[in-house]
Parts: sequence; structure tokens; C-alpha cells
Amino acid sequence: MEQIGYVRKTIDNTAEVEVRRIAGCGGGCSSCGGGCNAPSIIVSMENLINAKEGDFVEIKAKPRNIIKYALIVYMIPFIMLILGITLGVRLFQSLNISNFETYGFIVGLLFLAVSLGIVKIIDRRIKNKNENAMEMVRILN
Repeated sequence: MEQIGYVRKTIDNTAEVEVRRIAGCGGGCSSCGGGCNAPSIIVSMENLINAKEGDFVEIKAKPRNIIKYALIVYMIPFIMLILGITLGVRLFQSLNISNFETYGFIVGLLFLAVSLGIVKIIDRRIKNKNENAMEMVRILN
């Protein structure tokens, strides 16, 4: 997946690049007439091509890393929520508590909160390893 980005700032070997997000409908606003507005995001990435402020650059995504990060962000919280609900319902049902479903759901929410901390820790480790999901490929004229 290739995108175009605008280099806003460069610091040492890092560039701050503004990338327009692709809308869920594909961004073909002329075909649907919906007038959606896909906001831009600022991404900090390694400047291996010596891009300067004001340059437009081609950015290539690494599909393997994007899939890995999506699984981490979505599946860990989902699995923890389901696990918490299941364990909570079984625990409170075995204790003969009448509202065991409600208490099980609350336990699921607690597991979900813990999972967000786990995802944050994984995110820091990925950042420290300098594993980027995108890289600048070339400067566009």
C-alpha cells in the first residue's frame, strides 16, 4: 500500500510526515457525493532518503507489520474481555449469586482495562525496537 506524505519537519534522522488517511469508502468523493472529510495524521518516521521540509514523499506500508499491529490492538482486548466475562460468570454462578451475568460482565470490563495496559507495554517495546509499519521510499517532484 503506497501513500503520499508531506514532510512537515526534519530532526536529525527523523522526519515528521503528514499523511492523509484513506476514508473507509475509498476516498472517491466524486463518485458518491458524500463529501466525507478524511483527516490527516502526523507520523514520525526514519528519514533514510534525506527528505527535507516541504518535500512530498512516497510512503510504503509494510503489510506484515500492519497486520501484526492490528492483531495486537484488536485481538488482545477482545480475548481478555471474553475471558473475563466467562471466568466471572462461572465464578459468580458457582457462588450462587443471583446477578452472576452482571458481575461477570464487570469482571470482563476489568480484564479489558488490564488488556489496555498490556497493549501499551507492547507498544513501548515495539517503539524501542524501532519497528515501523511505514517507510519513506522516494521523494516526489
